[in-house]
Amino acid sequence: MTATTPTSTEGPTLDEIAAEADAFLAPRVPRRAPARLGEGPDDVMGVGLRRGDAELAEVEAARAWQRDLFDAGLAWVDGPVEYGGRGLTRAHRDRVHAVLREYEVPNTACFMVGHDIVGPAILAHGTGEQRAAYLPGIWRGDIICCQLFSEPGAGSDLAGLRTSARRAGGGWVVNGQKVWSSYAHLAQLGELLARTGEPADRHRGITAFLVDMAAPGVDVRPLRQITGSEHFNEVFLDDVAVPDSQRIGEVGGGWPIALTTLTSERSLMGDEHNGLMNDPVRRLYALAESTGADADPVVRELLAEAWEREQIVRETARRSLHAPAEDQTGSVLKLMSTADMEFYIAVATRILGPRLAVDDGTWGTFAWSQLLLGAPAHRIAGGSDEIQKNIIAERVLGLPRDPRPPIPARPPTSTTPRPQGPA
Repeated sequence: MTATTPTSTEGPTLDEIAAEADAFLAPRVPRRAPARLGEGPDDVMGVGLRRGDAELAEVEAARAWQRDLFDAGLAWVDGPVEYGGRGLTRAHRDRVHAVLREYEVPNTACFMVGHDIVGPAILAHGTGEQRAAYLPGIWRGDIICCQLFSEPGAGSDLAGLRTSARRAGGGWVVNGQKVWSSYAHLAQLGELLARTGEPADRHRGITAFLVDMAAPGVDVRPLRQITGSEHFNEVFLDDVAVPDSQRIGEVGGGWPIALTTLTSERSLMGDEHNGLMNDPVRRLYALAESTGADADPVVRELLAEAWEREQIVRETARRSLHAPAEDQTGSVLKLMSTADMEFYIAVATRILGPRLAVDDGTWGTFAWSQLLLGAPAHRIAGGSDEIQKNIIAERVLGLPRDPRPPIPARPPTSTTPRPQGPA
């Protein structure tokens, strides 16, 4: 069963929805001031900076804000009406997001996985009951989601995952380990891929489930990153009972659902409103001006290239809205966005030099080190850059596939009786 977001031929125009959003925001939050060095927060990285009580306070503020936005009909303007959306177009959504960026709204990065990764998978492949049960809560901020895909031995090679789900009565029992799960320590719902067939089945033996993160047997352990934050987690699943009603799609049919999820994640990384970075190009221009580096002709060329890169990603993201799935635009956007992030860091390093690494309290300097240290995570998220290059080479350019190593056979089960201990 699948669902599609309707394209509205009635309802507000783009200017009218923008005016509606502006009228909602103006009395509630201040307008965002232009990025100027020395004023306001200097965080360049938009996610994973808070820990402990500071993170919990940020999440509570995000939930309160998201509830108000949802009740005003501005949280999911391009979603189906029956699940809490407005039934409008992607263009309406982008226009509302553009208005939101003009205001100092709370950080809602904790909802990113639900809104842009798990939610689209439920909408596309879930049952009517699953959509009704989860989509309104996801978009209202009641439900934070995480993605339970990667494993210690199956990251980029997702088809090699070993977490198992076996039949037990009217449901399933899940055992295994997941890793690199963003926001799992805050999540109420996880989208899980588990093996219900043999390892040799690869893609054909995987099934997708929705897991209650508070269920007995779910153990979430935050991973401290080099930035000092604990944005990622490892998740252990020990005899976790999952009702069959929480299965998404058919048994053994999890791979198309995984592709929907991963395509959404890769496209998210190229979306100008994704919140992964806070206006990096404008901040680079302000940084160069404040340090006098804008007098350097090499720096001026680098700043021009940074602006060009930003515009190219934006235009590619807009074109991707109408591109067929086989174009693999999500993989292209993912590669572009991670390459751009590294370029922005290189420009900041050229401007700042040692001030990038030493926190002397100066606004806008050491903040770039957070982005530098967090960049490797973005090269891995949604499938590593190497995997994206393979996808483009094989599925777009039609190049031959690399040979896959054979999967070792499972050792035969012994029929020798086990020795008995003393009576």
